[in-house]
Amino acid sequence: MVAAVLVAVGHLGFLAYIVFGGFLALRRLAWLWPSIATTLYSAYVTLAGFTCPLTTLEKWLLEVGGRVPYEGSFIAHYLHDVLYPAEYERAAWLVATGIALLSYAVVLTRWRRRSPVP
Repeated sequence: MVAAVLVAVGHLGFLAYIVFGGFLALRRLAWLWPSIATTLYSAYVTLAGFTCPLTTLEKWLLEVGGRVPYEGSFIAHYLHDVLYPAEYERAAWLVATGIALLSYAVVLTRWRRRSPVP
């Protein structure tokens, strides 16, 4: 049971990194590529209907711990009607993706200004 909770907390952290991780590249540019990769992964999971392995792991851990796993996706279970109404899932995903893309634009603009022009 504790392991399932830890996976859920890690999953929430991963979702936060998908949205805001690009801003870490303001401190160190090397953070940009992992953030872009997670954003692309998020798009794949969302658009292809792929189930995230963290969701599968959490549900399995719940089952092993004697609990009945929830139905549907991690986001539907934990975020719908908590952060936003379920009917706005597409809008929430677009806003989150927009924040991630904005972070990349901000980072690239800042790093260009820092770089000496030959």
